[in-house]
Amino acid sequence: MGKEYQVSIATLTDYHLQDFIRCPYQFYFHHIEGKNTTQQNWRKMVQLVINQVVSRYYKLPPANQTAKKVMELIDEHSRVMDVRQFDSKIHYYRALAKITDYLIKFLTSGKNEYPPLFLYEKFNMVISELGTDLSLILDVAEWSSNSFIIKKFLVDTNEEMTVLFIHMISVFCQKAFGRLPERMEIISLMDGKMKTYIPTMNDVSDGLEYLNIIKSLLQNPKEYSKTDCLTVCNSCSYRERCNEGIHINLESITIQ
Repeated sequence: MGKEYQVSIATLTDYHLQDFIRCPYQFYFHHIEGKNTTQQNWRKMVQLVINQVVSRYYKLPPANQTAKKVMELIDEHSRVMDVRQFDSKIHYYRALAKITDYLIKFLTSGKNEYPPLFLYEKFNMVISELGTDLSLILDVAEWSSNSFIIKKFLVDTNEEMTVLFIHMISVFCQKAFGRLPERMEIISLMDGKMKTYIPTMNDVSDGLEYLNIIKSLLQNPKEYSKTDCLTVCNSCSYRERCNEGIHINLESITIQ
């Protein structure tokens, strides 16, 4: 009734920001209203399989890190995926074929003589410049000659998502470890593309500014707008509600 409603951000997490960038409406329905749907997003199911396969692969002895083992791990973990959550059976089989081909390509391209520095570890720390906590999962961090290399394995990505992870990783690594990674590798497994980025200290200051802007946008749900990406809409569990718009009925909302 004329009041300004605001979301209180206790922690900025990578999955919150990833969902928000993909579609603010979808983010609102899922994370703020907390509405569960019977339909599970196919992308989230595939991402879970990717995470499990990559994690188990890196835990294997080097001699067992083979293309055959990648296929075995995918076959084991993909059984939980429900074909009905995809657009069609063809979509399901194509998605499975792509992540199989590209996981084999990127996982077996080099020898992993040493265990990774981090493997799907979640970190959380207070960032004073943001006035909130920052939470980030580091998929794979490998040792390098001078520092370490961060690898991010994603179902798919776009320019906005790539920028998000570059900023988050730069800020977090500098604040948490006192150094930047030697490079970042952001891998999209639907098209087999890898974005390689070498961060500098400018990325830390730019990242803090970027994250403050995103935080400000998150705090004002009345300003949310839905995505114009047809691919995201087609796989969204909230399509029926989307045209109704967002109706704010709480004076204050806190996201943990």
